[in-house]
Amino acid sequence: MLNQLRLNTLKYGAVTLTNFQNQLAYVWDAASRSLLIMLFMFIFVQLWTAVYQSQGVTEIAGLTLANTIWYFLVAEMMELGKPRHDLKISEEVKDGSVAYTLIRPYSYLAYHFFNGFGEGVVRMALVFLLGAPVALYYAGLPTIQMRHLPAVLLIVFLAVILDFLIYSIIGLLAFVTEDILSFRLIYQKFVFILGGLMLPVDFLPEWLQAIARVLPFQLTTYAPAKLFVVFTAEQFVDLLIRQIIWIAIIGFVLFRQYRWAINELTINGG
Repeated sequence: MLNQLRLNTLKYGAVTLTNFQNQLAYVWDAASRSLLIMLFMFIFVQLWTAVYQSQGVTEIAGLTLANTIWYFLVAEMMELGKPRHDLKISEEVKDGSVAYTLIRPYSYLAYHFFNGFGEGVVRMALVFLLGAPVALYYAGLPTIQMRHLPAVLLIVFLAVILDFLIYSIIGLLAFVTEDILSFRLIYQKFVFILGGLMLPVDFLPEWLQAIARVLPFQLTTYAPAKLFVVFTAEQFVDLLIRQIIWIAIIGFVLFRQYRWAINELTINGG
């Protein structure tokens, strides 16, 4: 068992490292695609500066303007840095190449996760590094302490896993429907509104906050962003527990769906 674990670690580690190196080889192309974050940050700063000034307050729902600016950067980092493996699964089904990828000596979904993880690390780092100068200019240094960074990074990692599981469910729908664009757009809108991408969950009406906090969407975006700007041990534990619970639930659903989707798959061309 330990030998199998070692082999799997080496195998999937190599997948992650290979894609990580590929991303670094074309880092300037990736950086050019990430430059939009600077425009997003500038627009966001102007918008929320006007909101805080018009309200004549220094805090809204416990967040200062500086907190809100850094929150938005981390939230955008999570959104723009996500690997889009669901689209790759859909393309594999459409062109029939899924027939070959399914029989290779690795777990189909594990391969997509570790392959996308190498890409996601580079994209997230680029988004954060390109957006940070704008945040630093308008908001100053973030308030997070270095000793809290490991906890925040753990929440970020679990958010990536949770998002991967949800996108995997969407991707596997391609085994039956082939086109999954409508499903992924629905999920993106949930993240946009209830996940804290458009604005922090704390800014929503109380009745909508209650709904958002029950659902898993805010654990993929809001959770790491809020913890980065306002860290408390109680909030960390709460978010960690809820992420683990939802990962277990959605992971079980994905496991059952995968077994069903394999049986329902029809390969184009034969």
